[in-house]
Amino acid sequence: MNNTRVLVEVAILVAMAFVLEFAFSFLPNMPQGGRVSISVLPLIVIAWRNGPLAGVIGGVVYGLLNLMLDGVLYHWGSFFLDYTIAFGVIGLVGFIKRFTGDNIVTFALAIVVGYCLRFLSHVLAGVLLFSEYAGDQNVWVYSIVYNATYLLPALILTLLVGVVVYFPLKQME
Repeated sequence: MNNTRVLVEVAILVAMAFVLEFAFSFLPNMPQGGRVSISVLPLIVIAWRNGPLAGVIGGVVYGLLNLMLDGVLYHWGSFFLDYTIAFGVIGLVGFIKRFTGDNIVTFALAIVVGYCLRFLSHVLAGVLLFSEYAGDQNVWVYSIVYNATYLLPALILTLLVGVVVYFPLKQME
């Protein structure tokens, strides 16, 4: 593995994720943050092509850039749970290719797992940091529903685009 190639690829894909997030900024944000976007796909590609370490680093860097784009921290804990951890854990999907092989089904599985890991981080943030927004509702239910409102459509879009780009990505290896 060429470290320079990995570094350049991570930088380009993080930039692509940032551009995709910006491109989807025409969609309204959720009241306490979050939006439908396919910006996670380049982060999954980083992990898929270069392994979990590069994926986690790329995810954390993207999380910091995403924070700069949104420019709002509703709570200091959001820095970790909604940005660095939420996007960093996506890089762990690099383990899926190592243990299951490289095919379109496992790539789609990586997308689903990446979104699930991100979802868990955001749900935890909702429970720990934003419970006052739940009102009389159960805080876990509130956080799950709130985050699923934008992450589920984003997952579906990312799966559709991911299936389309899988084969061209495979040819670039």
